[in-house]
Formats: sequence, C-alpha cells, structure tokens
Amino acid sequence: MAALAWGQTLDDAKRAFDAGNYAEAASLFEKAQQESPNCEARFGLGVSRYRLQQVDAALIAFQSAVRCDPKMLLAYLAMGEAYAIRNNDQAALSAYLEALKLEPRNAAALRGAASVYLRNKVAQKAIDTLELLVQVDAQDAQAHVDLGAEYLSTGDQDRAGQQFQEALRLKPGSRTALLGLANLYLRKGDDEQAITTLRKIVKLAPNAPEPRFLLGSAYNRRGRFQDALTELQAALRFGESNDSEVYYHLARAYGGLGRTEDRARMLAKFAELTRKSKADTEAQRRAMKLTEDARVLIESGNLNAAAARLEEARELNTSEALLFRLAGVNYDLGRDDDARNYAEEAISLSPSEWLYHYLLGLIETRSKRWQQARASLQVAAQLNPSAAEVQNALGQEALAEGDAKRAIASFERAVELDPKEQAYRTNLESVRRTAARQP
Repeated sequence: MAALAWGQTLDDAKRAFDAGNYAEAASLFEKAQQESPNCEARFGLGVSRYRLQQVDAALIAFQSAVRCDPKMLLAYLAMGEAYAIRNNDQAALSAYLEALKLEPRNAAALRGAASVYLRNKVAQKAIDTLELLVQVDAQDAQAHVDLGAEYLSTGDQDRAGQQFQEALRLKPGSRTALLGLANLYLRKGDDEQAITTLRKIVKLAPNAPEPRFLLGSAYNRRGRFQDALTELQAALRFGESNDSEVYYHLARAYGGLGRTEDRARMLAKFAELTRKSKADTEAQRRAMKLTEDARVLIESGNLNAAAARLEEARELNTSEALLFRLAGVNYDLGRDDDARNYAEEAISLSPSEWLYHYLLGLIETRSKRWQQARASLQVAAQLNPSAAEVQNALGQEALAEGDAKRAIASFERAVELDPKEQAYRTNLESVRRTAARQP
C-alpha cells in the first residue's frame, strides 16, 4: 500500500497504524468517522482492515472513501490491489482504470492494469499499458520482460528481443528475461541457442517446470530423445501435469525411442486434456447463451424459466453478476432462502457493490430478520450515500421494528435524495401522521 497522508485530527490513528497496532487504528478511524465524517478516515479504516486481512471490510471502506472523495487516488489503487488478491479481475481493473483517469501516468495503476490484461490475454491492451509503464518507470525490469513477451506473442521478434535484453541489463541473471530470450530463440528456430539459455535457467531454478518443458521440446527437435524424455518427465513432476503439450512432446520422445506403448499412452492423455480444454471453452459460450435467454424470459415475465436458465448457467460459470441475477429472480419469486444464498455468494466475490447489499437487505427485511436487514442496508448506504431507495428501505425496516424516529429520519433522507418519487414522500407523511397521534 502506498504511504498515507494524515490529517492533524487523526494523529492517534496515525500513531497506532505506524506502530503496527492495526486493530486499534481501525477502532480509532471508526470513531473519528462517527464523530465527524471524513474521507481520509474512511480510507485509513480500509487500510487498517486490509492489514488485518479483513479484505471484505477493507473493500467496503475503500468504496466508501471514493464515494466521499471521487479523486482519492490511493483508495482506487488499494481497491485494485485487494480485488486482485481476491482474483476478481474485472473489479480490480475497474479500480485501476479509475486511478488512471485521475493520473494517467501512475506507475502502480499501470502495473496493476497490465497484470490484469496479461492474465486475461488481452494482448493489445497489455502492450499499450506496458509501453506507457516502461516510459514512466524505465527501471522496472519485469515490465520490460512482460512487454517483450507480448511483442513475441504478436510476432514482433525484434522488439521482443530488445525488451528482454533491457531487462537483463537492469537485472542480470533474471530468470524471466532469460526465459523470454529462450522462447525467442525457439521461435527463430535457433534450438542450440535456446538450449544453452534454458540450461542456465534450469541451474538457477531446477524445480521450475516451464524451462524443463521448453528444454525437452528443443531436445525433441534436435533428435535428442532421451534428453527430451528426462526434461519432460521433470516438467511433469514439477507441475505441468495439466498441460496437454507436455504429453504431446512426451509422445514424440517415446516415439523417437521406439517405446510405442508409452507413446500411445501419452497421446491418449494429450487427447483427453485437449478435449477438456475445448469443453471448457464451449461451457463458457453455453453460459453466456443461457444468461441471454434468461434476460429475455425476465422481460417477458417468465421468471421460473429464467431462474432455471440462470441456474444452469451458474453450473457452467459462476460470476458475481450472474449470482446477483439469480438472487433477484428468486427474490421476485418469493424464494427468500435461495435469494439470500445467491446474494451472499455475490457479496463474497464483490463486497464493495452496493446493489448486492441492498438486495440482501430487502431479502432480510421480508424474512423479518431485522438485525441482518439493517446491517446490510447500512452497508449499502455507506457504499452509495446517494441511493434514495436504500434510505427508503431503511425507513421501512425501522418502521417494521417500531422505531418511528429512525424511520422518519430515513424517509426524510430518501425524499431529500429523490424529491420526485412520490412513494418516498407518502411513506414519510404516513409515519409522521402515525407518530403525531401517539401520546
């Protein structure tokens, strides 16, 4: 996390945080926020929660901070990092892109966005981002390696080589840069140079599977089948057991050695993994089609059929957006237990999305689970203070609990946020009349 800038009124929290007393710091930030709403305190609370490994609570605080101050760069960077740790690439990228809107040449945001593009194989976006990153931070050796790898993937061998060499200049002996060069030599058909480079990497990292695999494939091309078999078996042992290409090259090595039964066994494994990969791709397409079918069914009012389509899609591909749709459809169908489960699963993937907490609050309200309803709706209100519907829901929950004072305050806030919505005004007037009649 980047260094924090602290306000004078937050000295106690600063001292606790700097001393590593993150629980105490979180408590102080919460107290400061309650006494006087402060954007910086919200961010400090998020960082304290993050250090305590309370990632969900941290994300909620970070989202609250950027709602309070949409120009708080550090909060967007923190959200990106937290979501990346949660493997939620879409949310992480969104946070990094918001940071880049504020500061287009911010190295941390560029690095974070590039990592998402790389993981998701968005080559041109990755290249554009990395090209800017190496301008901003020319000493980032890994950025040069990543850029070289992307150049190589698009066939630009000259620029790929330049980036790998620059990375080695900055960080002599870099395994990732050497691996990039080895891949470059293999693309050029220079197997001997590739073998020499890969041997260096194997000495540096004997348990790394990828250099072993590449070395084995290079030996295969040179007809050195026993050497190829040794390296490929090592690759399998050290972690490439789910890569179909390892079995393909093992089959080549066994074939070169005249071991026909072993060759047939490796080819069968290669075919099995290849079919699985194709099936996974088809499953993603099928999930997208089912989700679109569900959207059409919802628009036509056929909620039962829509729920069935979405459930089938969930078995193929789970995402927070899909889970939220399932929660909404089940809520509309009155299936509160199912709706609650899906909403909670969506929140577990994306805890800073206010709509998910809002829906869970509505579910809990209808289930008369007042404490849970209030907690969810309060989080939604914290994440999106301008959402009139959340304030109205808080008013209805308070009214159901018999707390007229809190209900009036929430309905007043709803009317203030959306004066044109007559339902909010009606709720406010109704509870005021009821309260006035009471002794």
